[in-house]
Amino acid sequence: MTTLGAKAFKALQWTTVSTIGRAIIQIGLLSVSAHYLSAVELGVFALVQLCLGFCQMYMDMGVSQAIIHQQSIQPRHYSELFVVNLLIASLMSAVLYLLSPILAWLFDAPTMGPLLELISISFVLSAFGRVQIAFMQKELLFPILAKIELFSVFCGLVVATVMLTSGSGIKALVWGYLFNMLIQTLLAWICSTIKIRPCWPRSWSELSKYIVYGAYQTADSTVNYINSNIDILLVGKLLGADVLGGYSLVRQFCFRPAMIINQTFTRVAFPMMAKLQESSVLPNVYCKLVSALAMLNFPLYIAFFVLAEPIILLFFGPNWMHLSVIFRLMALWCIVRSAMNPVGALLLAIGQVRLALKWNSLLLLILPISIYVGVGFGIEGVGFALLLLQLILLPGHWFFLLKGTIRISFRTFVSSFTVPLCISIIVGSLVTVLLIFLTSYSNLLQLGFSLLVGGVLYILLSMKFSILFRDAINGGLMSGIEKNKM
Repeated sequence: MTTLGAKAFKALQWTTVSTIGRAIIQIGLLSVSAHYLSAVELGVFALVQLCLGFCQMYMDMGVSQAIIHQQSIQPRHYSELFVVNLLIASLMSAVLYLLSPILAWLFDAPTMGPLLELISISFVLSAFGRVQIAFMQKELLFPILAKIELFSVFCGLVVATVMLTSGSGIKALVWGYLFNMLIQTLLAWICSTIKIRPCWPRSWSELSKYIVYGAYQTADSTVNYINSNIDILLVGKLLGADVLGGYSLVRQFCFRPAMIINQTFTRVAFPMMAKLQESSVLPNVYCKLVSALAMLNFPLYIAFFVLAEPIILLFFGPNWMHLSVIFRLMALWCIVRSAMNPVGALLLAIGQVRLALKWNSLLLLILPISIYVGVGFGIEGVGFALLLLQLILLPGHWFFLLKGTIRISFRTFVSSFTVPLCISIIVGSLVTVLLIFLTSYSNLLQLGFSLLVGGVLYILLSMKFSILFRDAINGGLMSGIEKNKM
């Protein structure tokens, strides 16, 4: 019988492949978009994504997360929750469609309205497969999920790229996203082992445990989403769509890899930690999760920091070189943010959704003030404000969210990412020196050779000094989970 640890490690292997593949695909789409769309168009699409992401939080009112958290579910509840999801998604689709002209007026972006009307279809498309995807997450069937997501994103890239190169403009990005959702839903129906027979809920009281949990999770997601995107709102409102276009381009390029990496790993960790929510091994599992994310995120963003100029020149072109400072600040911000990110999955897994809501509500009071002050110094000021605030919040993050829930000491928490941080800094420093001797070569050669040398050095140093890295290579990353489960 496959143990929980073995299933989790296999899931991590597949999600790593999916993560790398999707990150490459998303970066490729950003690069193509930068060559075919103007800064204003990119700014408008950033606002479209902002509205879409906000509405998506209400697409099933947290029911999918509740399915993963609950360890005992009657089979008919899946079919009943499918109907609930579809009703909520249809309502949100209609709401966004009707609000599209108002949102376009609010953001002073007339071209935004038709795009929102079109993209509202994605809610219904996604709803048809959400219960199946939640079930696959719950049962750690991530090898199947990874293939579905990777193929879907690739199909969306192909559609968007073909339309961009044929002159379709910003609508190409919307159609690419819709095609991505369509393929993902179709494959979820084909590959899922659970049989959905849509039916009206027999007893709403039986579904109350899902609805109450989902309501708190949705409220927390709402506040967290505002926190994560308040800089987009303030930059767009105070500095204009032109500045927002450049800022969002850099922000997406830097933030997207971490978002994909963290979300993919925490999607594996969430159901696994939910199964271990009463186990004494949970703190160790959480620390391994933080270490694994640091092992991937830290060298990536140190590379972004060191190789900012050749990256911008190669992927965006010389017209965007003025963004090099904010690019570096964003890279550092992502490093600190990635160390704090997994706590959301932990709190969901152990049922502490109210605590998560309280923490994010506190951040909602602090973030806008910090960003508003930063806006006064331009987009570089925004980047510095985000980085400084993230550093200040790190000890509070541990004290309020980790110490009292799973009793992790601050030293243990920090030590979980110290080794990959030190190795990444050492390798980044050596690559910085190497770049001095590569200035006469093309940007592609500078970037390729630096990444090759840096990657080899990082692997060698990690093999020497990182126990987690050696465990991952040897397949023992999740060893010890099953025997401590009880």
